[in-house]
Amino acid sequence: MLILEDLSAEAPNTNAFYWNLKEHSDDDKKAVLMYGYNACDNERLFEACRQYERKVYFNNWAPCEFAQARVGGYDALRREERFDEVYSICPYTNEWLNTLGLSRVYRDIFYPFHVDLVPLPQYKRYDVIYHGGIHGTEHLDCLQVMQDFNYRYCTMTEHINNLTTRCLSYATNVNLSFRSKISLVAQTKVSVCYNLVHLSPEHLPVITSYDNWQNNEAFSEVGSWNVMPQFKTRIHEAAISRTLNLVQRDNWNVVERYYEPDKEFIYFNDKDDLKKKIQEIVNDWGAYEEIVENAFKKSMNYTTINFLERIKNAA
Repeated sequence: MLILEDLSAEAPNTNAFYWNLKEHSDDDKKAVLMYGYNACDNERLFEACRQYERKVYFNNWAPCEFAQARVGGYDALRREERFDEVYSICPYTNEWLNTLGLSRVYRDIFYPFHVDLVPLPQYKRYDVIYHGGIHGTEHLDCLQVMQDFNYRYCTMTEHINNLTTRCLSYATNVNLSFRSKISLVAQTKVSVCYNLVHLSPEHLPVITSYDNWQNNEAFSEVGSWNVMPQFKTRIHEAAISRTLNLVQRDNWNVVERYYEPDKEFIYFNDKDDLKKKIQEIVNDWGAYEEIVENAFKKSMNYTTINFLERIKNAA
């Protein structure tokens, strides 16, 4: 299978740049896998494989494309129409799209990581870490709760929203390289994770402009809570770092498709429960090390090698 990428739209030094899928490219002149947001519109890539029998695409941001402004002819339903198969991390969007009679099939796939990212075991010098943007009240609650612990909060200083900018004073580390971030996670006992995408007011009419949008379970909170489910790769990043995933329970709990609660991660429900769980884990870390090790072992199912094998074997 020929593997082609276009990462020109991806944020610099993020996980997509570390998959290195092209190292497994083996051109059989029959099948091609493309990835990267702009790969859908890259005529140079398509010209290189126009005659291939099997054209496959990896979408690692679904369902966010349906919230993008429909300007200049943009249509999320059409942007992947040149492919035969689309592998996506959103099972709800895949199920919905497969009912629309499109000229391609959508298949579920896990978010991959490269084994080269797996850090060596490190001393747990910090209690709790959250890395990412601040998008909702739950993230603000997390920052407040973490103040009572030896915490790390990592974020960027560019390409961030206004709420994240206002919270930069809470950051202990900014603009870390991807590998440095993983190393910091590995030095921490608990990683807090939310598998959600927050919607802004301008996103709502875009989503509802698509026919039958209500049939996508990922959009079930559009117009009320205004969030969508999305598995976050920081779940894998904590698991490979032997750091305990403390995950907020939500209406979808998509994390359970990949890791088992109480055996490979721990749920929390709200701000008070988050503080209680962190305190319990920090005070009795040894009692949670089996969960951490279970998650580490499970994470090895989600490597880039296994990712490519699943796609190749589906032919």
